[in-house]
Amino acid sequence: MAERYEEDHLVPFEIGLQASETILMWGLGAFAWLVSLLLMGFIVSWNLTGFGIFAFVVGLLLVLASQIVSSYDPMKTTRFPVTGLLLWLLIVILSFFILSKGWSVMFSSGTDMLIFAIVYVSLAILATGGLLVSNFMTSVKVVNWMNMPMNSFLMTSGIASAVAGVIHIGFSNRNLMFIDEVSLGTWIMLFVFGISFLLFIELNTAAHRFNEIIHYAKKKAVGQFSLTPVINNYYIMGFILMLIVMVGVIVLMVINFFFRWVTPIFNKHLANSIMLNSVYSLYFTSLLLLVPLIIAMVLFFSYRSRKEKEEEEDLRRTAEKSQGTVY
Repeated sequence: MAERYEEDHLVPFEIGLQASETILMWGLGAFAWLVSLLLMGFIVSWNLTGFGIFAFVVGLLLVLASQIVSSYDPMKTTRFPVTGLLLWLLIVILSFFILSKGWSVMFSSGTDMLIFAIVYVSLAILATGGLLVSNFMTSVKVVNWMNMPMNSFLMTSGIASAVAGVIHIGFSNRNLMFIDEVSLGTWIMLFVFGISFLLFIELNTAAHRFNEIIHYAKKKAVGQFSLTPVINNYYIMGFILMLIVMVGVIVLMVINFFFRWVTPIFNKHLANSIMLNSVYSLYFTSLLLLVPLIIAMVLFFSYRSRKEKEEEEDLRRTAEKSQGTVY
């Protein structure tokens, strides 16, 4: 009976580290969070908003809590996605604070904020009602889709809270809203901040997934089980991938800067346009960089696939000839 309950996750919360193999990953993620917090402080001259820093800290606590809470599934007993509903409400609340802050930067009058609050609450109610209606009126069962175990709920909630804190702090600093006024030193700190914040999310997410694999394998495998070689390979390949991403971002920014620098020579109207002096310019620059790369990769892998088929055909013919010779 106890084993059946464990299989169905009908057990109380179990507090304790999920797996010793992921403790280092967990610690590195917390360190990356600390680095990102310090860099964010320097970027905005420590003009940190109360809500922003609160959401940022709560995000870390929730993410770390997900590493020490078992994969208890409340829906097994409640028959309702309690964790999914809580996550939905959390995102709706966080989005209100973030969007209202951005709105207040552009429109500071009380009437504008009242209009925003009415519109946002109305849209949130409509969206929630639409999800519930779709669950009963269509084949898309939102109740099942929103279900998640407790550790996954804490992980997702923590990431959402941390992202909300960062965006709220950014919205509260006007100097970050005008790209031409950002100094080179701030650009460098923003670049390192992006890397550290990404590592915080990636390392803790990886620890969460590896914990699930280890938990399943230790229940099903015969004998001892160790995921250490796989995790070590993850560190190596993850570091290489991070270097590739860093180089790609640097190349993207260099091309974007060069494109904006030479554009006034050919077309002054385009040089002063929103398309060139906003995030859209990065989009077009990424197309210039990625489209040729994708085409080259498609051609390379097509050629490689064709060569492998030819080699397989040659091996088959050779094997047939050798069999015919034997007979």
